Amino acid sequence: MSRFAYKGRNVQGAPVMGTMDAETPEAVALRLSQAGVIPITITRERVRIPLKALPKREQRVRAEDLIFFTRQMTTLVKAGISLTESLGALHRETQNPTLRVILDAIQRRVEGGMSFSEALTYHPRTFSEIYIHTVRAAEEGGFLDQALDRVGIMLENDLETRRRVSSAFRYPLFVLITLGIGIVILITFVIPKFATFYTAFNARLPLPTRMVIGLGSFMQVAWPALLVGIVLAVVGVRWALRKPWGRETWDAWKLKIPVVGPLVKKLTFSRLGQLLATMITTGIPLIQALDLTSRAIGNTVIGRDLLRARRAVEGGESLAAPLGRSTVFPSLLTEMVAVGEKTGALDTLLNAIATHYENEANHTIKNLPTIIEPILLATVAGLVLVLALAVFLPLWDMVKLVQK
Repeated sequence: MSRFAYKGRNVQGAPVMGTMDAETPEAVALRLSQAGVIPITITRERVRIPLKALPKREQRVRAEDLIFFTRQMTTLVKAGISLTESLGALHRETQNPTLRVILDAIQRRVEGGMSFSEALTYHPRTFSEIYIHTVRAAEEGGFLDQALDRVGIMLENDLETRRRVSSAFRYPLFVLITLGIGIVILITFVIPKFATFYTAFNARLPLPTRMVIGLGSFMQVAWPALLVGIVLAVVGVRWALRKPWGRETWDAWKLKIPVVGPLVKKLTFSRLGQLLATMITTGIPLIQALDLTSRAIGNTVIGRDLLRARRAVEGGESLAAPLGRSTVFPSLLTEMVAVGEKTGALDTLLNAIATHYENEANHTIKNLPTIIEPILLATVAGLVLVLALAVFLPLWDMVKLVQK
């Protein structure tokens, strides 16, 4: 329901003006005529959102809250509840203050005559381009509930994948960080005490001990510079990753890392299939879907090849042809795309691609501990061996001197 401003004349010819809430201008005209008013102009009032109702810089909404919103909207729209009523209900129900403000702004804009997809564009940090374009295509096609359902599934799969990957790498990272802190403490504070003890007995220090002691002495003296260097390195890396060249370098390097590279590819190909299938099913043209997917795929190297594929499709080629020329996409993926294009079931084959590579990625994630644990054990054993030699080699030399 929107608010309309009207001007007219009553039966005496006196001017009448005011506002009225209704679904359409025709409904306003009918109600005015029933009240004995001849309408002259009826205009929809533009929505005005108070500045204090909007945050100065909109914060990101958690993935869980966005999924909740999408799922609830799907249910309400499917039940036949109007868009404004659905937004109002979710605005009252949500516990996330940022999402509550966003839903209030969207509801006001929709009530003011704006389309749902257009209202979403005012919140790009919450709703991605794919989310917005999928909703827009669904609005035009009249199947908003189905589109929201597919977007909800896509968001849930993305969140579940991030959780699985995070869980797989959490333990190795914890071990490496703990090991690093322990080694720094040993080298900086513990081993130098042994060095003082050995020096008191004029013991000859072997090379491993001298190296470790020298490193510890350097860290004791230069720790402020080291700390500043680490902070500058972190800031520099973050700055570089915001630049196109830095992001592309990092993405290309990720694809080449042993163990990590194959996993990144599988996750990216699964997301590629899911994104394209979702958009094609909701009526978004293939060229536009490729353009949007190239920006949302999460890897600039693969995204660059998708843009090349888009240009080739614009030139009249099939999608499978440019994908086959790329060195990034595997032959299985390109063959399945070719079959989908020939049979007219591209969305079905893209869903199959997403399922296949998701299963492959899940299998890799499940087997990560068996791959990483031996590497961790070998790393820990090697560092412990070096430190043990640094401490005990001089002690053995002292024992030999005493025996003589």
